[in-house]
Amino acid sequence: MITDKYLQCLKELQNNPNIEIGKYSSDTNYYDCEPPSERFLERRKKELEEENIIISDKDMEYFNLSSIIVNWDDILKEPTDIKVLRGGFVINDITDPLIYPTDYFKNTINIKNDGDYSQQLGWFERLPMGVDDSMRGCFIKEEGNFPPPIVFCNAGGGWYVKIDFDYYKYMELLFENYGFKGWQYFYIDIVKEIPRLDQVLDDMRVAVKTLPLLFPDKDWSYHQKRYQDVLEKLERTE
Repeated sequence: MITDKYLQCLKELQNNPNIEIGKYSSDTNYYDCEPPSERFLERRKKELEEENIIISDKDMEYFNLSSIIVNWDDILKEPTDIKVLRGGFVINDITDPLIYPTDYFKNTINIKNDGDYSQQLGWFERLPMGVDDSMRGCFIKEEGNFPPPIVFCNAGGGWYVKIDFDYYKYMELLFENYGFKGWQYFYIDIVKEIPRLDQVLDDMRVAVKTLPLLFPDKDWSYHQKRYQDVLEKLERTE
């Protein structure tokens, strides 16, 4: 259950002496995910159905996560020669990104060139303000069964990319990675066409150097190998 994965993530963050929670937001909101009322869920389900979006009863669990805001900051500040790693997540109500229009993404480009989805995007998860709230997980709004396809958008860099896995996997990975800044880079194809590529590579470098120090009980070998593979493919060095 996704609620359990969130609560485990929160517990590990709260019990970690290497990080500080809540430093960059006065409206931090983390709680034990009490399910919304049946009336609330029925109303949300009806709103989606009116847009020809069908959501299963099982997937209504994701409404448990609505309005969660968590942000954390590295207090070890090691290694001293790189930026401090930060992370967290702000989780949107499912109905908002699927129903209400936004022009937030209108100036972003698809680096895969497999279609222009900029007018169909609605964000379901982002980094907190004070970290980088322009980095967002987004639905591609379309009729049919929930969830629709998703993209990762770096609006600050002016680009987005369609993700090969689904919303369920995205949310699992979000909590497994504690929402550290740039975690999505380790699960998408990093190509030379990405605007501000040096910033992307720097975020990856900071992560692989810092994560083993902040979370020493967790295996970060996948991220380290992924970063080295990206450098090799792009013919870059650290």
